Parts: sequence; C-alpha cells; structure tokens
Amino acid sequence: MTTEERLEKLEREIVEMKTKICTKALCVLDDQGQERIKLNVDEDGPLLAMIDKNGQPSAVITVTEDGPGLLMLDENGKHRAKITVAKDGPGLFMMDENEKLRVGMNVDENGAILSMMDANENLRVGMKVDEDGPVLLMADKNSQPSAQMSVYKDGPRLAMFDENEKLRAQMSVAKDGPGLFMGDANGNPRAWMGVVKDGPRILMKDEKEKHVWSAP
Repeated sequence: MTTEERLEKLEREIVEMKTKICTKALCVLDDQGQERIKLNVDEDGPLLAMIDKNGQPSAVITVTEDGPGLLMLDENGKHRAKITVAKDGPGLFMMDENEKLRVGMNVDENGAILSMMDANENLRVGMKVDEDGPVLLMADKNSQPSAQMSVYKDGPRLAMFDENEKLRAQMSVAKDGPGLFMGDANGNPRAWMGVVKDGPRILMKDEKEKHVWSAP
C-alpha cells in the first residue's frame, strides 16, 4: 500500500468516526456520573438496559435466537411486564409483586388467547377466539374447568363441570330451540328439557341411560 493509499484510508476512517461509533459496549451517564443507559452485545445477542436513579434496571430490551423481547421491572427489581415476539407469535405477560404470572395474552396459529391466573399461578379465567368462535373458560383453584361459555356456528352454549371434570349441566340455544341438559356423576345424560318446534319437552333417563319418563 502506497503512502497516498494509506492517507486515503485514514481519511475514510476519520469520516466514519464522525458518523458512527463502533464498540462492544456503550454506557451513558447522567449529570451525577451514574450509569443510566447500557448497551452491549454478549453471547445471547444485543441488550439495551435503561436504569433508574437508584441503579436498578427499569426496562431491558433484548434480541436472542428466540426473538425480540422487552422486560419491565419495578423499583425492587421484580419482573412485572414482558413483551415478546417468539416463533409462534407475539405475547404480553404481566406479573404481580412476587413475580407470579397473573395475566398472559398471546396470538398464535390457533388464534388470540387471554389467560388470567391467581396468586399461585393457577389458571382461573381463559378466553380465546379461534376459527370455531369465541370461548370463555372459568376454572377452580386447581385449574380444573368449572364453566365454559362458547359461541360456535351451531349457537351459544354454557357448560358446567364438577370437580372431576364431568359435565353436569349444559344450556344451549340451537337452531331447533333452547335446551337444558343435566348429567350424573359419571357425566351420563339423565335429564333434558327443551323447547322445539312442536313445543316444550322433558326427557329423563336412569343410570343405564334407559328412558324412564318424558312429557309430552
């Protein structure tokens, strides 16, 4: 390389230095000399952290092999909210003061889903909208489904389950009219009441599902 070529290269590098900074880590300080913004790249990927006046990270943006993410923390350094974009879709998660997941919202190939948990992270309420229609699920303290409301193409439906997840009662409104179903401890149908085109009807069965009484 000639002297002229070296000078030209040096001039290009000086111009680039005026427009960009190339470094593995960058720290921005406030007027008191305290670190408030930190940017670095490690083995997992780039990371941008914004720090409060007490030296606690308040917001952290990362990009890993799983996708981008934004984490927000409270004044005690507890994780309180997280937004991610994973391979199966975006998600929003909110935690309580003990970092227990309380609300989750995501969209995947099956549709939109909203989940709400109790203080023990047990699912208590779930809502989703898929290709069949909207569904609302309510569960007990063991995350066992207790009630489910749905609106599908055949009409609205409310189903209720016992602690063994056996269907015990179901109310629906179909094209033929409204109906109420009640089942035994094994989930077998024992009583049905409905209003069809011909008028109201009642049907009852025994434990072997044998017809025992009906009206009219």
